[in-house]
This record gives sequence, C-alpha cells and structure tokens, in this order.
Amino acid sequence: MQELDSHDIAILKVLQKNSNINTQELADVVNLSKTPCWRRVRKLEELGYIKKYVALLDPKLLDLTVMAYVQVSMNSHDLNTLRVFDEFVDQSPYILDCNSTAGNFDYVMKVIARDTEDLENFLMRELLNTGVVQSTNTNLILRPKKTTTEFPL
Repeated sequence: MQELDSHDIAILKVLQKNSNINTQELADVVNLSKTPCWRRVRKLEELGYIKKYVALLDPKLLDLTVMAYVQVSMNSHDLNTLRVFDEFVDQSPYILDCNSTAGNFDYVMKVIARDTEDLENFLMRELLNTGVVQSTNTNLILRPKKTTTEFPL
C-alpha cells in the first residue's frame, strides 16, 4: 500500500464523517485547492482506501427495533458446509456483520429484525434451516452505547 500523507489522512477523516461533502468544501477543510483535492480523492478510491459511499439509515424509523449478536457453531468445517453458510450470509438482509472467530463459536453475527418474533423466525426458519449450523447463542442488544463506521486515523 502507498504511504498516506497528512492531506490524505485529513481527507479520509472528513469523508468518514460526511461522505456527502462536495469537493470544494472538502478542499477548504483540508487546506487544498479543489482540483488537487479531487485528484487525491480519486487516487484514494483507486488504491482501495475508499471502498464505497453509503447512506446510514435510522433503523427505528424503518421499524427495525431488535438487534442481537448471534454466535454460531457449525456442524462441520468442510468446504461445502462453509460454502453453504457463506452463501446464506451473503444473501440474508438480517445479517449486518458476520465474522469468523476463534474460541467456542465459529462465527459471530450482528443481526437486525423488526421484532423478537421476526428474529425468532430468522433464527429458526432460516439460519438453523440451512442444515449446516449445529447451534447458536443469541444475545439481544438492549441499547447501543456506541455505533460508528469511523476508523482511527
């Protein structure tokens, strides 16, 4: 990876907070003129530092009121089992994050649902119905304390 200078880091910090900022405003904040700022942003995109731009939605306004961490143990670890699980994770709109872990469980997922009945339906009729999951452990999130997409730079 290419070394980032102070302007590149400043650009990334600002874009993490507001990816909707226009180029002139961004240039003003990071003390560059518009064209060099635009070039740097394009370079950061091409190099993969900036993967994509997204809108962060309010789950409550969308009636998504239940979040949980679901720990998953697999039946086996053969390639077909992992392929089935990966495909399920990729297609499921309920799963916000899924990470392979070391320890007592193979994966931990952050899941969102409309209510506890919707969560139960996801767990019992979708996740466990894949045929590749041995067991799960679910921890409901009562109230998020901190949620961020910003990395420390």
